[in-house]
Amino acid sequence: MSVAPYWPRMLKRANAAKYCELTPQQFDAEVFAGRLPGSVAMSGGPRWDRAALDVSLDEMSGGVNDWRKDQPGLAA
Repeated sequence: MSVAPYWPRMLKRANAAKYCELTPQQFDAEVFAGRLPGSVAMSGGPRWDRAALDVSLDEMSGGVNDWRKDQPGLAA
């Protein structure tokens, strides 16, 4: 049985991309497109909030905030 990796709350860019299973370039494109949240300015450089990433990923995957639920003919 494998153990899930430890993910700190605030992630550096490379780790945020890895958390989303994207390359850093793909991650940047998703942030630029507005599908993933931007960084937070912190001492030591920009960081991404893991909880905010989770919210965005939930929305993209049809989670609790699925916009389709209120659209006739588009309900998931």
